[in-house]
Amino acid sequence: MIFSDEAISDIDADLIIHGSASTTQDSPQSSNSNSVASHSPHNRPSLDSSIGSLDWDPSHQKYELMTLNGEKHLCTIPIVEVPIRNETAEAEARVAEQKELARATDRGCELLQGMEGDCLYFVSGWWSYSFCYNAEIVQFHQLPPLPGKATLPPKADPGTKQYVLGRAKTTSTKKEDEWGNQIDIRNGVKRSDSPKTEIQVKGDTRYLVQKLEGGTTCDLTGKPRRIEVQYHCDLHMSDRIGYVKEVGTCSYLMAIYTPRLCNDVAFLPPKQIKANEIVCQIVVPKDEVDYQNSLKTLEADLEATANKVEMPITVGGVVIGAGKWISKEGAGLPIPANFGQDDTVLKTEIIARAKSKAEGGEIKVLSDSELQKLDLDPSIVEELKVKVQKLAKEKGWKIEVIDAPGAVREIMGSIIDDDEEGTEKGSEEGSEELLKDEL
Repeated sequence: MIFSDEAISDIDADLIIHGSASTTQDSPQSSNSNSVASHSPHNRPSLDSSIGSLDWDPSHQKYELMTLNGEKHLCTIPIVEVPIRNETAEAEARVAEQKELARATDRGCELLQGMEGDCLYFVSGWWSYSFCYNAEIVQFHQLPPLPGKATLPPKADPGTKQYVLGRAKTTSTKKEDEWGNQIDIRNGVKRSDSPKTEIQVKGDTRYLVQKLEGGTTCDLTGKPRRIEVQYHCDLHMSDRIGYVKEVGTCSYLMAIYTPRLCNDVAFLPPKQIKANEIVCQIVVPKDEVDYQNSLKTLEADLEATANKVEMPITVGGVVIGAGKWISKEGAGLPIPANFGQDDTVLKTEIIARAKSKAEGGEIKVLSDSELQKLDLDPSIVEELKVKVQKLAKEKGWKIEVIDAPGAVREIMGSIIDDDEEGTEKGSEEGSEELLKDEL
């Protein structure tokens, strides 16, 4: 039910009600006085040419005056013709539908033959699936994709098990060997040996179904795995697997969406049927119609303005037009102190340090457990310490680890001059020699 924004005058509403009743030669329907107003023939106003200017169609619509929250409304109700039930026609329709379903099944099988020789793949968590039309469906675990290599088709991990969920039927011929014994020779799958295909109807939707059996034996049931494959029309996609799920123990369901079936009208999605609209207009005195329509227009404009939220434009964290960082007089943003400088943050940590011989030659090195917390190999640190000691001779030295975002981690040894002992720890200025290595 739709409530129109346009009001109608009480005079026009009466003209439509009485004109409709006069045209159809039906007396107005009587009903509860709280909902529908009844009009008797002797209360009708005279019908003149003014009714011709009104939007009314009594041959396809009927009209009712209804009261809602104390306000009268003129409601326009479409006349829907209900076909008379004909059992003979219904029986003929059922027979025709069965013929159409048989035709659609054969035509659908022909359309699906275009998938012959092609395989589809689907990845869902741990498991991956391969579907090869008229062959078999396999469940497996794929190898991790290699950098720079195509992800499809996924490669099966030879170190894990894989399971056949279902196979197309195979043909076999009987032959005799030289001793008269029969030999069962399987020739593999041929086009003429496609699995049995059926058409399923669910509401107004039609799709094809194939049931594949003969899969890998299930450990829980002791029976071969089996799978039902559904083929659905999809106008907007290429051939693809929509989903795979286990509906029972070692029993599976796979849905395939393909535009191939859409070439037959039987598999096209049903057209959306819209409900017949009932439109109601508020009834007001004739001199208030213009005011009521103007009021509805104003309410609609106010609602549209309230719902319209303008999102501010932000550039670099600055709201354009806000006048918060750049005043209207034109004063610019202050230049940051570190503008133009390298913003790379280096993180250094001293893991070993020795004073010069004149200072006592004390050596401090992090313990093995502390080095391992920093993801450092104590043997590598020890090897570098020996090299730095040899180069430093009687001078002080230090070994530090340098981490920079996006760069390779480095471990560096440096020799400190005697006059540099008082400088800040970690400073490399004045170093005579550096010994650097990448981790």
